[in-house]
Amino acid sequence: MESMTTRAGAVGMLSGVILTIVLFLLMGAAHLLWIGAAAAALLLGCGGWLAARWSGAGQPWRCAALGATAGGLAGCIVFCLWGAAAAGTPGLVTLFPRVAISCASAQVGQIDAIVRQTTALFLLLFAGGSGLGALGGGLECSGRRRHAERFNKNDPQMAMNVSITAVAASVFAAAVAAAIFPRLAEIVGGQADCVKDIAELPLEAALLLVVVSHLALTVVVPHEARQAEHRSGMDEVKMAAFVGIATAPVLALLLLLLNQASLVTAPVLAALLICTVLSLESLCSLTRLVLPRRRAFAAPQTGRQQIEASLFGSIANSVGTRLVVLCTGCGLAMVLPLYTCVIAVLINLRGLSPEHLFVTQGLMSLGLMAASVAMLSAIYLFYLRLGRWFSKRGS
Repeated sequence: MESMTTRAGAVGMLSGVILTIVLFLLMGAAHLLWIGAAAAALLLGCGGWLAARWSGAGQPWRCAALGATAGGLAGCIVFCLWGAAAAGTPGLVTLFPRVAISCASAQVGQIDAIVRQTTALFLLLFAGGSGLGALGGGLECSGRRRHAERFNKNDPQMAMNVSITAVAASVFAAAVAAAIFPRLAEIVGGQADCVKDIAELPLEAALLLVVVSHLALTVVVPHEARQAEHRSGMDEVKMAAFVGIATAPVLALLLLLLNQASLVTAPVLAALLICTVLSLESLCSLTRLVLPRRRAFAAPQTGRQQIEASLFGSIANSVGTRLVVLCTGCGLAMVLPLYTCVIAVLINLRGLSPEHLFVTQGLMSLGLMAASVAMLSAIYLFYLRLGRWFSKRGS
């Protein structure tokens, strides 16, 4: 499943870059954006088809999931490189043409319009990309016979590690959104409906990412538990299960501390309910599958082996290039939730000119992604060398 997820992610990134270029080429004429929308639907669907085809998945649900992964990632890339700035440019993308009329203050109306436009375009690209990608992946698998799937266990655990990172990053993004945007709404004032939208829309977008990433982690944990071949691998799966268990209570606690008013809204309550069910499912997976399988593997015998297993796990047997690929996926998952739900909106609120806005959004998103990937790669490669040194010194 690891190489499957890696290939789906690569297709998603490539699709996102190609679609961004197409939208930039069609941006000069507003009527051509409908052609861009049709091209986007076609490209995202084809990307999901290619992700399922290239991954070698044999189950229809897995083909659809990999297609959704590619399409959702492509949508996020398009939003970071083009969509965020397009939403902040007046007249370029108009999803709510009458939003400013409902607010008494022109300033409040403008801020509300920017928040609505930016958040809504992200949700459209992410949800639309995921749906079209899932459709393409499902169509690819429906046209052929099912076959036995082969999982490359030499690859890093991309699906599990990215899911863990995405869950933590999405919860953090939700906490930041819950802390920042209600304060912004209080500062600008205005009518109740506008202030409510300013405060809640970015939080709801972040909660959507929490639910999606939490669902992915809940599905991945049992799969990785059944595929594990040694105790160190089961220790990593156990950590993933603990992350899934802690997601719902940590999210509820953060919202309670940062924005108590949000706890009475329907979208927030729905997200908390879904996360609670998923956390309970992770608890069941831990007690019924992960821990029993972990006890079935032999524990390290000597004291030095125990120390190595505790501190380094099986990283000494990893390959540096594969770890860099893993860090790329985790680095994207670390940055995208906060950027798409919070940072992109705040940049649009600065009121930059269209030229400066596109440059700022593109450079900021690419810079954060590159910095995150570089930081994680440096940490993991250092940890790899340290683990190899400890293993060689012991032998």
